[in-house]
Amino acid sequence: MVNTILDGPGRRVLALAALAYLLFVIYGSLVPLRFHARPLSEAWSAFLNIRYLSLGIASRADWVANILLFVPLAFLWLGVLWPRKSGGLQAAASGLVLVAAVGLSATIEFAQLFFPPRTVSLNDILAEGIGAGIGIVLWWAAGPRLIRWVSEWRVARGAQNLAERVLLLYLFLLFGYNLLPLDLTISPVEIYHKWRAGRVVLVPFGYAAAAAGGPAQRLYEIATDVLIWVPAGLLLRLSARRSALAAWLMATGAAALLEFLQIFVFSRVSDVTDILTASVGAAAGVLLANLRTGGAAIFLPRPDRGPPPGVFRTAAWLASLAAWLAVLALVFWYPFDFRFDPGFVRERFLSLWKAPFTTYYFGTEFRAVTEVLHKVVFFFPGGVFLSFLALRVEGAVRRQLAAAVAFSFIGLVALATEAGQVFLPSKVADLTDAGLEATGGILGYLAARALADRLGGDAPKEGGQ
Repeated sequence: MVNTILDGPGRRVLALAALAYLLFVIYGSLVPLRFHARPLSEAWSAFLNIRYLSLGIASRADWVANILLFVPLAFLWLGVLWPRKSGGLQAAASGLVLVAAVGLSATIEFAQLFFPPRTVSLNDILAEGIGAGIGIVLWWAAGPRLIRWVSEWRVARGAQNLAERVLLLYLFLLFGYNLLPLDLTISPVEIYHKWRAGRVVLVPFGYAAAAAGGPAQRLYEIATDVLIWVPAGLLLRLSARRSALAAWLMATGAAALLEFLQIFVFSRVSDVTDILTASVGAAAGVLLANLRTGGAAIFLPRPDRGPPPGVFRTAAWLASLAAWLAVLALVFWYPFDFRFDPGFVRERFLSLWKAPFTTYYFGTEFRAVTEVLHKVVFFFPGGVFLSFLALRVEGAVRRQLAAAVAFSFIGLVALATEAGQVFLPSKVADLTDAGLEATGGILGYLAARALADRLGGDAPKEGGQ
């Protein structure tokens, strides 16, 4: 089974993913692409004299980020080169990937000498070499099984099966994000200082009361903490034959585990309040799953039974789409302090034309990830709403046309969002953000369409057994 997955189309898909990630690593390591010419001999001399830098707690996140950067790279490329026969060839492929990864890291560090303000150090080469080693070990331990699990998404059917897969993916992303920026510590002294700084909160709502910002900001944070656990409760209830109480307890337990792990992330706040808000969100998700038998029928029309009858459901989806647009305007344009004087507008428009992801370089890795998720997540529901509207269109050709219209609409909304920010001094307008926003909307459309198709497989087709 494993060899079948790693041959033919499966291996080609893996190779495309590996190549795309390789290009991402190279590009991300050279942003903001400010090339500065210098004699090759001078650059080589400087490279031979690069130093190992002493890292404090503030630089620990960058060290871990460099390790994690090369884990998927080695994992994917070893999967591409993985021989069908076991033994020496697999060990040789592993060695080749490790040597190539370290060579790539050294080459990138050398190239960064021509792209200030990039920092060149032995730390990066060592960290990325460690990351490549971890990626290779992970492939040996679980790579083929993981690839098989991913490939089975194409044939997965039924609400329970899909909910289980989406649940694992959602919890992986939720834990991964909430443990960033991975400035990890197990030092009792550093944990004590973290507690003294108020980042270990054992009194419910104690941190929210002391946090900066008005009541609206605190309410927004609490509501967000509730909402992110609604999918966990919903998916836990749908993914297996467990009681509502068991699903709620498991989601609350996962939130408690996450808060415990955040104690060891120096810059994150571990707050007992988050366990309480998570339990509320999980309860809401469980109740949502119980509204109908099978739960997921609440959200997804059954394409095998034709478009849902009545104009009221269409009106509801249109109203949801309008509400989504209103939320986008509120989130991305608040406080609406528009300026239209020509000099300001001209300068802002010129700032749009910079290398992709340049803005994300000037900041921490955690902020970059936060901003990417912010753009993608807020546009994801728009794609979902448009997908449900497109399901009302009959005929394959018309549905393809509806998809093209939906993608164009998402792109126009993303461009309009960034165009509006051009006139807002407190915002940063960036064409990279427009691309991320459009990606989020398209992912929402494709995800909703795929789930509708998979859930449609529950019912027997006409003439079937």
